[in-house]
Amino acid sequence: MWLAEQIYSREEVILLMNDYKTISVTSIMTPAPLETASRTDNVDTIIRIMTVKNKSSVVILNELKHPEGIITERDIVRRLVFESKDAKFTQASEIMSSPLISLNDDAHIYDAAMVMSKHSIRRLPIIKDNVLLGIVTATDLARILYQENRTDGNLHAIARGSLPRNKKFFIWNFMEELCDRYEEAHSKDLTTVFKIRDFKSTELPIFTQGKPHIFQTLKEYEQDKGFIRIEDDTVTVTSKGLLKAKESRHDWD
Repeated sequence: MWLAEQIYSREEVILLMNDYKTISVTSIMTPAPLETASRTDNVDTIIRIMTVKNKSSVVILNELKHPEGIITERDIVRRLVFESKDAKFTQASEIMSSPLISLNDDAHIYDAAMVMSKHSIRRLPIIKDNVLLGIVTATDLARILYQENRTDGNLHAIARGSLPRNKKFFIWNFMEELCDRYEEAHSKDLTTVFKIRDFKSTELPIFTQGKPHIFQTLKEYEQDKGFIRIEDDTVTVTSKGLLKAKESRHDWD
């Protein structure tokens, strides 16, 4: 989740989300009906659902139709593709992320940001009485901050006052987005070379550095770590980057 406390201090995260302590999380969630599947469904079926419906995740239900897990593109790549499993003979329960991290519908946007930051997750189901009501994503949080705080002096003060952490903040977000894009493209057999200008992580005002500065930062990161490869205005993740993503995506330093 891009509001990672290891990048910004807890006080700064609280500052960014402070105005959202009383706003219901349901106001920004994508409401049901959502794509769901049974824990006994094979992964091939789930991949087809995600492809046809253009979804990045499917919530998995148990025998009582209660949410008990979630399958994302990351789960498919790391627990199916990387382990050379056959999707037709692999059940959802074998690769899903479980137990399911979720919130009740009486929670607030601030609560969602803190939970997603703590657990480093990008999708957070909203549940009431074991019924799936909706889902909140990191993009939902980014969007509301962008829309409502684009001229907030506090955000720009944070950015101006902590350039080294600001670069780390940008790289962490960029690599998370790059891996998400790679996993989605790979699962759908699409190109894994992407236009840098299409990345949302280059546009959020909290760490917008200007296009030349962004490109310079990425080139330096390419030379220093070797996790990405940049050609002209495109970027792709390298085999070294994929191995790093498989081991851990909590720290891209």
